Amino acid sequence: MTGGLRKGAKMQILVTGGLGFIGSNFIRHILKKYSDYKITNLDKMTYAGNPANLKDVEKNKNYNFVKGDICDTKIVDKLVEGKDIILNFAAETHVDRSIEDAKSFIKTDVEGTYTLLEAAKKHNIKKFIQISTDEVYGSIEKGSFTEDSVLRPNSPYSASKAGGDLIARAYNKTFGVPVI
Repeated sequence: MTGGLRKGAKMQILVTGGLGFIGSNFIRHILKKYSDYKITNLDKMTYAGNPANLKDVEKNKNYNFVKGDICDTKIVDKLVEGKDIILNFAAETHVDRSIEDAKSFIKTDVEGTYTLLEAAKKHNIKKFIQISTDEVYGSIEKGSFTEDSVLRPNSPYSASKAGGDLIARAYNKTFGVPVI
Protein backbone atom coordinates (compact mmCIF):
# COMPACT_ATOMS: atom_id res chain seq x y z
CA MET A 1 0.00 0.00 0.00
CA THR A 2 2.92 2.36 0.37
CA GLY A 3 3.72 2.45 -3.34
CA GLY A 4 6.28 5.25 -2.88
CA LEU A 5 3.79 7.58 -1.24
CA ARG A 6 5.25 10.29 0.99
CA LYS A 7 8.55 8.53 1.55
CA GLY A 8 9.64 8.69 5.17
CA ALA A 9 6.29 10.07 6.32
CA LYS A 10 3.46 8.30 8.05
CA MET A 11 0.68 7.20 5.72
CA GLN A 12 -2.51 9.20 6.27
CA ILE A 13 -5.71 7.35 5.37
CA LEU A 14 -9.34 8.47 5.38
CA VAL A 15 -11.77 5.57 5.68
CA THR A 16 -15.45 6.30 5.18
CA GLY A 17 -18.05 3.96 6.62
CA GLY A 18 -15.49 2.38 8.89
CA LEU A 19 -17.99 1.33 11.57
CA GLY A 20 -19.52 -1.23 9.22
CA PHE A 21 -18.43 -4.85 9.13
CA ILE A 22 -15.97 -4.65 6.23
CA GLY A 23 -14.64 -1.17 7.00
CA SER A 24 -14.01 -1.95 10.67
CA ASN A 25 -12.11 -5.12 9.81
CA PHE A 26 -10.02 -3.18 7.30
CA ILE A 27 -9.18 -0.52 9.92
CA ARG A 28 -8.24 -3.12 12.51
CA HIS A 29 -6.03 -4.96 10.00
CA ILE A 30 -4.18 -1.81 8.90
CA LEU A 31 -3.59 -0.59 12.46
CA LYS A 32 -2.20 -3.99 13.38
CA LYS A 33 -0.02 -4.44 10.29
CA TYR A 34 1.23 -0.85 9.90
CA SER A 35 1.81 0.65 13.33
CA ASP A 36 2.87 4.02 11.88
CA TYR A 37 -0.20 4.58 9.65
CA LYS A 38 -2.77 7.15 10.77
CA ILE A 39 -6.43 6.39 10.08
CA THR A 40 -9.34 8.79 10.27
CA ASN A 41 -12.71 7.07 10.17
CA LEU A 42 -15.66 9.17 8.93
CA ASP A 43 -18.95 7.44 9.63
CA LYS A 44 -22.55 8.70 9.81
CA MET A 45 -23.41 6.04 12.41
CA THR A 46 -26.58 4.81 10.75
CA TYR A 47 -28.20 1.38 11.05
CA ALA A 48 -25.11 -0.15 9.37
CA GLY A 49 -22.48 1.38 11.66
CA ASN A 50 -21.68 -0.23 14.97
CA PRO A 51 -19.21 1.55 17.30
CA ALA A 52 -18.63 -1.76 19.09
CA ASN A 53 -16.90 -2.99 15.91
CA LEU A 54 -13.91 -0.78 16.76
CA LYS A 55 -14.10 -0.66 20.55
CA ASP A 56 -10.71 -2.39 20.74
CA VAL A 57 -8.94 0.36 18.72
CA GLU A 58 -10.78 3.50 19.81
CA LYS A 59 -7.87 4.49 22.11
CA ASN A 60 -5.16 3.74 19.54
CA LYS A 61 -3.12 6.94 19.02
CA ASN A 62 -3.18 6.33 15.24
CA TYR A 63 -6.98 6.11 15.05
CA ASN A 64 -9.41 9.01 14.96
CA PHE A 65 -13.19 8.73 14.67
CA VAL A 66 -15.33 11.53 13.23
CA LYS A 67 -19.11 11.31 13.16
CA GLY A 68 -20.28 12.84 9.91
CA ASP A 69 -21.79 12.44 6.47
CA ILE A 70 -19.79 11.97 3.25
CA CYS A 71 -22.28 14.35 1.58
CA ASP A 72 -21.12 17.19 3.86
CA THR A 73 -18.65 19.11 1.69
CA LYS A 74 -17.14 21.08 4.58
CA ILE A 75 -16.36 18.10 6.80
CA VAL A 76 -15.10 16.01 3.86
CA ASP A 77 -12.83 18.79 2.61
CA LYS A 78 -11.38 19.30 6.09
CA LEU A 79 -10.75 15.57 6.61
CA VAL A 80 -9.28 14.91 3.16
CA GLU A 81 -6.66 17.65 3.49
CA GLY A 82 -3.28 16.05 4.17
CA LYS A 83 -4.45 12.49 3.46
CA ASP A 84 -2.71 10.12 1.07
CA ILE A 85 -5.53 7.64 0.50
CA ILE A 86 -9.32 7.60 0.67
CA LEU A 87 -11.16 4.29 1.02
CA ASN A 88 -14.88 4.73 0.46
CA PHE A 89 -16.75 1.97 2.29
CA ALA A 90 -19.65 4.33 3.09
CA ALA A 91 -22.93 3.34 1.47
CA GLU A 92 -26.60 2.87 1.98
CA THR A 93 -27.14 -0.85 1.73
CA HIS A 94 -29.69 -3.64 1.41
CA VAL A 95 -31.91 -4.12 -1.62
CA ASP A 96 -35.15 -4.23 0.41
CA ARG A 97 -34.41 -0.86 2.02
CA SER A 98 -33.73 0.68 -1.40
CA ILE A 99 -37.09 -0.53 -2.70
CA GLU A 100 -38.85 1.12 0.26
CA ASP A 101 -37.07 4.47 -0.26
CA ALA A 102 -34.40 5.00 -2.91
CA LYS A 103 -33.65 8.67 -2.11
CA SER A 104 -31.09 8.07 0.66
CA PHE A 105 -29.30 5.57 -1.59
CA ILE A 106 -28.91 8.10 -4.39
CA LYS A 107 -27.75 10.75 -1.92
CA THR A 108 -25.09 8.65 -0.17
CA ASP A 109 -23.94 6.27 -2.88
CA VAL A 110 -23.88 8.84 -5.71
CA GLU A 111 -23.71 12.34 -4.20
CA GLY A 112 -21.47 11.22 -1.34
CA THR A 113 -19.04 9.56 -3.73
CA TYR A 114 -19.03 12.74 -5.84
CA THR A 115 -18.25 14.83 -2.73
CA LEU A 116 -15.31 12.57 -1.84
CA LEU A 117 -14.00 12.65 -5.41
CA GLU A 118 -14.13 16.44 -5.56
CA ALA A 119 -12.10 16.62 -2.34
CA ALA A 120 -9.68 13.99 -3.68
CA LYS A 121 -9.17 16.06 -6.82
CA LYS A 122 -8.72 19.31 -4.86
CA HIS A 123 -6.20 17.84 -2.41
CA ASN A 124 -4.29 15.65 -4.92
CA ILE A 125 -5.03 12.38 -3.17
CA LYS A 126 -2.56 9.66 -4.18
CA LYS A 127 -5.16 6.87 -4.23
CA PHE A 128 -8.96 6.72 -4.11
CA ILE A 129 -10.35 3.25 -3.48
CA GLN A 130 -14.05 2.88 -4.27
CA ILE A 131 -15.63 -0.13 -2.60
CA SER A 132 -18.47 -1.59 -4.64
CA THR A 133 -20.72 -4.64 -4.76
CA ASP A 134 -21.31 -7.47 -7.21
CA GLU A 135 -24.96 -6.34 -7.24
CA VAL A 136 -24.02 -3.75 -9.91
CA TYR A 137 -23.75 -6.63 -12.42
CA GLY A 138 -27.27 -7.93 -11.83
CA SER A 139 -28.17 -11.58 -11.54
CA ILE A 140 -26.18 -14.56 -12.73
CA GLU A 141 -27.38 -18.13 -13.11
CA LYS A 142 -23.95 -19.75 -13.13
CA GLY A 143 -20.32 -18.74 -12.81
CA SER A 144 -19.12 -15.37 -11.61
CA PHE A 145 -18.75 -11.78 -12.71
CA THR A 146 -15.53 -9.96 -13.56
CA GLU A 147 -14.87 -6.23 -13.44
CA ASP A 148 -15.35 -6.26 -17.23
CA SER A 149 -18.89 -7.67 -16.98
CA VAL A 150 -21.71 -5.44 -18.20
CA LEU A 151 -23.43 -3.37 -15.50
CA ARG A 152 -27.05 -4.47 -15.10
CA PRO A 153 -28.27 -3.24 -11.72
CA ASN A 154 -31.70 -4.57 -10.74
CA SER A 155 -32.57 -2.44 -7.71
CA PRO A 156 -32.18 1.16 -6.56
CA TYR A 157 -29.37 -0.08 -4.26
CA SER A 158 -27.34 -1.64 -7.05
CA ALA A 159 -28.08 1.25 -9.42
CA SER A 160 -26.88 3.80 -6.85
CA LYS A 161 -23.67 1.81 -6.26
CA ALA A 162 -23.12 1.57 -10.04
CA GLY A 163 -23.70 5.33 -10.28
CA GLY A 164 -21.02 6.00 -7.67
CA ASP A 165 -18.65 3.59 -9.39
CA LEU A 166 -19.18 5.26 -12.76
CA ILE A 167 -18.59 8.72 -11.31
CA ALA A 168 -15.36 7.40 -9.77
CA ARG A 169 -14.33 6.01 -13.16
CA ALA A 170 -15.15 9.32 -14.85
CA TYR A 171 -13.05 11.26 -12.32
CA ASN A 172 -10.15 8.96 -13.11
CA LYS A 173 -10.48 9.36 -16.88
CA THR A 174 -11.39 13.08 -16.92
CA PHE A 175 -9.39 14.52 -14.02
CA GLY A 176 -6.73 11.89 -13.40
CA VAL A 177 -7.93 11.11 -9.87
CA PRO A 178 -6.16 7.79 -9.14
CA VAL A 179 -9.24 5.61 -8.62
CA ILE A 180 -9.14 1.90 -7.91
